Amino acid sequence: MATAAGGKARTLLAEYRRKRDFKKTREPSGDKPAAANKGTLRFVIQKHAASHLHFDLRLECDGVMKSWAVPKGPSLDPGVKRLAMQVEDHPIGYNTFEGTIPQGEYGGGTVMLWDNGTYRPEKGTSGEDPEIAVRDGLRKGDLKISFHGKRLHGSFALVRMKFGDRSGAGKPQWLLIKHRDEHSDADSDVVAENMSSVTTGRTMEEIGAGKTKVWNSNRGTAEPPPKKAAAKSKRAVAAKRRPASEAAKPAAAMTSFEPMYATVGTDIPAGDWTFEPKYDGMRVLAFTTPDEVRLITRNGKDKSSQFPEIVQALEAIARKTKRSLVLDGEIVALLDGEPARFQELQGRMHVKETASIARHSAATPAALVLFDMLLDGDNVLVREPWTVRREALLKRIEKLATDRIQITESLPRKGERMLEQARKNGWEGIIAKKMDSRYEPGNRSRSWLKLKIECRQEFVIGGYTEPRNSREHFGALLLGYYDGGRFIYAGHSGGGFTRAGLAEMFRKLEPLEQKASPFEETPKTNERAHWVKPKIVVEVKFSEWTADRRLRQPIYLGVREDKKARDVGREGTSVQRKKTAKAEKTVKAAKTVKTAKTAKTKQAASASPKSAKKTSVKKAARKTNRSSSNPVVAQLEKIDQANGNGIVDFGKGRKLPVSNLGKIFFPRDRVTKGDLMRYYASIADFILPVLAHRPLVLKRFPGGIDGQSFYQQNAGDKVPSGVRVETITNDAGEKQQRIVGGDLLTLLYTIQLASVSVDPWHSRIGSLDFADYTIVDLDPGPRANFARVIEVAGWCKEVIESYKLTAAIKTSGSTGLHIYIPLPPKTPTEAATLVAQVVATRVAEQHPREATIERSVKARGGATVYVDYLQNIKGKTIASAYCVRA
Repeated sequence: MATAAGGKARTLLAEYRRKRDFKKTREPSGDKPAAANKGTLRFVIQKHAASHLHFDLRLECDGVMKSWAVPKGPSLDPGVKRLAMQVEDHPIGYNTFEGTIPQGEYGGGTVMLWDNGTYRPEKGTSGEDPEIAVRDGLRKGDLKISFHGKRLHGSFALVRMKFGDRSGAGKPQWLLIKHRDEHSDADSDVVAENMSSVTTGRTMEEIGAGKTKVWNSNRGTAEPPPKKAAAKSKRAVAAKRRPASEAAKPAAAMTSFEPMYATVGTDIPAGDWTFEPKYDGMRVLAFTTPDEVRLITRNGKDKSSQFPEIVQALEAIARKTKRSLVLDGEIVALLDGEPARFQELQGRMHVKETASIARHSAATPAALVLFDMLLDGDNVLVREPWTVRREALLKRIEKLATDRIQITESLPRKGERMLEQARKNGWEGIIAKKMDSRYEPGNRSRSWLKLKIECRQEFVIGGYTEPRNSREHFGALLLGYYDGGRFIYAGHSGGGFTRAGLAEMFRKLEPLEQKASPFEETPKTNERAHWVKPKIVVEVKFSEWTADRRLRQPIYLGVREDKKARDVGREGTSVQRKKTAKAEKTVKAAKTVKTAKTAKTKQAASASPKSAKKTSVKKAARKTNRSSSNPVVAQLEKIDQANGNGIVDFGKGRKLPVSNLGKIFFPRDRVTKGDLMRYYASIADFILPVLAHRPLVLKRFPGGIDGQSFYQQNAGDKVPSGVRVETITNDAGEKQQRIVGGDLLTLLYTIQLASVSVDPWHSRIGSLDFADYTIVDLDPGPRANFARVIEVAGWCKEVIESYKLTAAIKTSGSTGLHIYIPLPPKTPTEAATLVAQVVATRVAEQHPREATIERSVKARGGATVYVDYLQNIKGKTIASAYCVRA
């Protein structure tokens, strides 16, 4: 029986042996089976500082130690579920090891014996071999055991997650859970309370500095310690065999990696710098081996379990490269295959339940965008210049990159070009990196510069105000930042929350309440303030810093768990272009909106339908950042900064109640009702003449643009005083009440009703049967790009001018164009339709491959542009010029 058991153990240890070269390491090979433990089963927990700190749980069964890597270690709280990644079986001889494994060997790092003892399965009959119940529990994925250790006692469960790989080809994922019994303790942190070895009493640092029980691949089993001269000679030979940078690297660089951080800059540097996009996601270091992957945030949190699609993609890369890698990058949410805003990712950052993780992974896929490599096999790259690290990253990853693992674009010496891309694509900014710079783990360096093109940064919550009226939970967050040891008040933000978001934030704030204000100077608030410990970091967008160092129009974007409160300081505003030797233009940050608008025009000929749609909302949102010299805008700002409910006074007794200005209309960009009202108020001089005296059709989005929408034609019963309403007669002779455009109060009332855009009639009150203009609507098919639309518009212009007519053009909102042809007074609507039909028909006849008037979508070619003349029938409408489009 002993021989059979030993043979089975050797079979189970095949994977363990495959990963190790026992000519180089003194790890126990397991060739000699350990003595049976006479009816009791042993367990051990080892604290292991390899590429990242974790705990290894090992349970004796079948002559080996079944093993799991537990990133956060065990917990005594029954409400806490700890991830446990099953790894290869280990020999029983492993149970007594405590020491260090040299870097470069598999699992290199410090190992501590954190706990040991015996365990027993809770299922099984008296007198039965306990291993039978253990095997049964492991097979079923539900193993209940009791520990009898020096630190762990009582009942625990190991539960395999449903998507865990049972084949052994991957890494099955389990949960380690404490059962409620006399040993459970929700208030105890057993890991933090026990920082020394259970056998020697040494700390990890003391073990790492010790000389005993060190696995060293350069040392024989029976040789005496070499003489100093011999040791020096061996080191010299080893140094010659290694790359120069490897020979010179310090021990600290081998054992610890931390992210390098960028300093905020305001100018594009000239000279040998390279420029990369500043992605709006979560910074991580990816520790990758052929057997294990960990995604560690800048403050040390392990996010591996929350992004399984990224972990799986990295595991595939590690298996192909057959080496350990440490990669620096940003986890971003994907929208239409492109990196999206942080808000898209935020919903995934806090999810812990397996089913929820799977749902979020399917609904909001994520990618890891890589921009640096710190370790390539045994070669530590932190002392190498950026150019060498970039070359190594491309060499290892470029051919293996997928949708889930991408490499960032980098443009050496082309800062202006990268900045233009940032403006076109709506990025937060760009990163400038000195091309000869080393990687500085844990440091905020001037060799990397963060150049922002919009006002966004992190702040720390120091309190909140009580809500007003129907608002729930709280009114506004009181925000601050650190300046040395001082906590400085920056302003308050109540906008940017959904109803669920208010409740979730309040749950985070309640446990942090304290009596005293944490700010250096206690701010004055309109409502009663509640103070909290400054622990929670949030991201906020705002229009500008005021002269008294306060935020103007701050909007909450989300919680940043990956950043520490004490690291949050006041950042610069936005990038200014620096005049370089190449005579690049200087553009102030205040002109960002104007430049973005110009950039959109320049990109029009090559923009894809998806990218054009994606940028339109962002451009509209940026236009809200106008001067507060407009009195209506100023009133809206004041209402928004209070609690979002109030009355706008237009003078001469005309007033409009507004409410819920913080309601989010565009979730992706966090554009609120207040943003939209301020935008329309700021462009009133342009849009009101377009709407004047015309009945309006409203497209309402009460739940935001991602919710259900509907068209409203009639004015309704409860219209506020001051809103223009006229009675019209339809073709059936019925009287109808219609809202009529032309003044700002009426326009803002439509936004209060959650109408993102307004569609005016082609005719005016008093002459509804006569059109002022006719419209040709160019609608591209799915394979027709915007360049094709422009081409068709040019042909329309030729036909229009051949009839001695004039025309004007505007965008239709996403990828199409509207061509307006002014008509003489008293032109019947039927004649207006006929004019558009003649133009459309001639263009389609002359260019049948590019243009069509076929109404049936199925009958059109996918690469053609539909030239639509039917938008001119009486009562038909299209979105007004200057309107925001959903």
